[in-house]
Amino acid sequence: MRILFISSNLYSQFPACFPNGVGALSAYLKREGYEVAALHLGQKSDFRRIPDTLRDFAPDVVGISAVTCETPIFEPVARMAKEWNPDVPVLAGGIHCIVSPDSVLAVEDVDAVCCGEGELAFHEFLQKLEAGEDVTDTPNFMFRDSGKLVRTPTCTFIADLDSLPPPDRSVADMQGIIDANNGVLNVIFSRGCPWTCKFCCNQDIRQSGKGTYTRHVSVPRAMEELQRLTETYDVSYVLFRDDTFTWKRDWAIEFLQTYPTLFDYPFDIFARVDTLDEELIDILAEAGCQHVFIGLDSGNDFIRNEVLNKEQSNEDLLRVVDYMKSVGVIPMVSNIVGLPFETPERFLDTIELNRYIHRDMVVFSPTCGACPKIWVFTPWPGSELHRLCEENGWLQQDPGGSQVYRESVLDMPEFPPERINRQYRLFRYLVYRESHPFHALLFLLYDSKAFQDIFERIPPDVTGHIRKAVLSVVNSVERSRLLTRIARKVMAA
Repeated sequence: MRILFISSNLYSQFPACFPNGVGALSAYLKREGYEVAALHLGQKSDFRRIPDTLRDFAPDVVGISAVTCETPIFEPVARMAKEWNPDVPVLAGGIHCIVSPDSVLAVEDVDAVCCGEGELAFHEFLQKLEAGEDVTDTPNFMFRDSGKLVRTPTCTFIADLDSLPPPDRSVADMQGIIDANNGVLNVIFSRGCPWTCKFCCNQDIRQSGKGTYTRHVSVPRAMEELQRLTETYDVSYVLFRDDTFTWKRDWAIEFLQTYPTLFDYPFDIFARVDTLDEELIDILAEAGCQHVFIGLDSGNDFIRNEVLNKEQSNEDLLRVVDYMKSVGVIPMVSNIVGLPFETPERFLDTIELNRYIHRDMVVFSPTCGACPKIWVFTPWPGSELHRLCEENGWLQQDPGGSQVYRESVLDMPEFPPERINRQYRLFRYLVYRESHPFHALLFLLYDSKAFQDIFERIPPDVTGHIRKAVLSVVNSVERSRLLTRIARKVMAA
């Protein structure tokens, strides 16, 4: 059988992302003997390639994969598949399908949704389809039945990730993605996260299967994959994109002690404050870690711990951040504006905490760009905070497309959407205004809606070069006292 996967990176805030889910499925199905092709939509003009791809490859099944910001592709891609062949099964998958399968089945031309881990479920679906058997009892799926949506039982999560083949990197232009990200290779060696933050989709994905949700590949397997990737592609930097790289301390230490014996690429990770201590930070520094991406989310204790269930204190954050700086590992702080029960006054706590953290440096990373990061709160369908927003009458619409992380879909009396969106645009200016006024002015321009609207129209390969040039310029002007004095006079005026 022939399977065609279609994914996209049309609405993301990042210039280029590898479709990890499609890569995993393609590798698994190829190993099982299926013929697989993939089309990754990197710009809107790529939609024109879909009819020719359908005609030339003639798939027996079409699979569409998308995260929430990419959901606008479901309708046109499914429609084009059915126009080519009304009888071809069109399946949808990806994170959004796990957290909100019913919304995807609202698209008329989508026949079924995989709402859990895909390898075993998709394989079973194809086996039944090929044998002419009833597919509507395949686990991890949702189907339509006489106008009703029917969800089948869940599968057990695959316990041994080493039993799976490495992701198939041919499903997208891997070198093009690396180049668009300034030479950064993005890799993931785990699935899931053990924490239960109420804003995160992991809490919902955990319910989509049975057994152990949070898993790692073994360190030897990870090193083999890194060796293969760095020998195949032109790489200068690595981002380990696992949700929480340090959640399993023994695994993290084994990885970090092995990595520098084989590789000398600088790298960044994502971590939680409560998984880091001086010993582990020292090991990170010795292994070549340059930046650690930390989710502060809110500088207000009530919002962070009572609303989000982060279970972290400001004191712990500052202790970890200060020690990281002392050994040369730079913190990259991530923040959210427009959270439930947040007010402009409570958001000031986030601004003030970031001012303190960034008092002595402007942070730029090849992997994630300028920091601190700021996102507009996105209430993921199916999550606890999504339900909370619905119950309080704040939710005006479900998020989708380019508005994800950029525009509020809530209408809270004490923090209306226009104020949330304004704080999102001004955040980095307000953080750096006193300590780094020249950069504050740059951020005032860069984060403006007019500039970002222009930036979005530029192809990903070009934006990568622009970001690299901006990074070089900003790093050089950081040492210019003259420009700082000029900026202070401009802002004082």
